[in-house]
Amino acid sequence: MPSQQARELADSIEAINLELIQLVRGCSEEQWRTDCNDEGDNRTVAVISHHVGHGHANTMEWLETVPADDLNAENAEHAATYHEVEREETIQLLVESGDRLCARVAELSEEQLARKAFHRGEGRELTVAAIAELGQRHVAGHLATIRSALDLPAWSTA
Repeated sequence: MPSQQARELADSIEAINLELIQLVRGCSEEQWRTDCNDEGDNRTVAVISHHVGHGHANTMEWLETVPADDLNAENAEHAATYHEVEREETIQLLVESGDRLCARVAELSEEQLARKAFHRGEGRELTVAAIAELGQRHVAGHLATIRSALDLPAWSTA
């Protein structure tokens, strides 16, 4: 049976993902191509936004298996591959992968949320609930970076 905590986690992920989608939809072309200097790698708003959508799939995989991928190498490869990503493609990815992630998180039971596994990206054992929270923080952190690069307020007033 899905838990209340799972529903709250899913709602939190959905809210922050929708905020990012709204920001992406409202970007000018110049803003879309703005360098963010996220983690010192000068990824653009476009690349980071697409990365977040791609990251939803990673979070889904972590919910099931908690993989031991080298995230820095994966992020660099993603940035190189999607340097010229289109906005509509990114919006579609954010919507579709975000919806799948939220639906998966919302159906987790208390027992599933409490399951633990070692997460190499974090370097420690985490519960599935903590991994879902990482998914939310992943979106929130990158959204904050984009807002800062575009000189926008920290939170949407819309």
